[in-house]
Amino acid sequence: MQKIPLTLAKAGMKLAKPITKANGMPIIAAGVELTEALIARLDGMGIDKVHVVGDAVACSQSPSERVARLDHLFRRMEDDEWMRSVKSFLKEYFTIKAAADAAQGAASCVPEASQNGSGQPA
Repeated sequence: MQKIPLTLAKAGMKLAKPITKANGMPIIAAGVELTEALIARLDGMGIDKVHVVGDAVACSQSPSERVARLDHLFRRMEDDEWMRSVKSFLKEYFTIKAAADAAQGAASCVPEASQNGSGQPA
């Protein structure tokens, strides 16, 4: 599930959560497939964000590229202790995410060992 601005919503995406009015009354149920007309109608109603199924808007950078970019993004804030701790937290998060992605990619490339009738590797 991903929360995206309505401007990035495309026809064919499915809602992961219902769209509700400010008072909580549902307007559109979860699971409804968006159409161009429905998107235009939501825009006219002042809806600015929707929750859609899956990763509808993929990030253009991998976690390892994000780690490398942190130094640039925080370059003017080296004197601020709070911002150094935020940078440290983000660096740790993206490093762990990059390692997890690499491990998942490596695991999907490993062929399963052939099994004989006893359940043991051949």
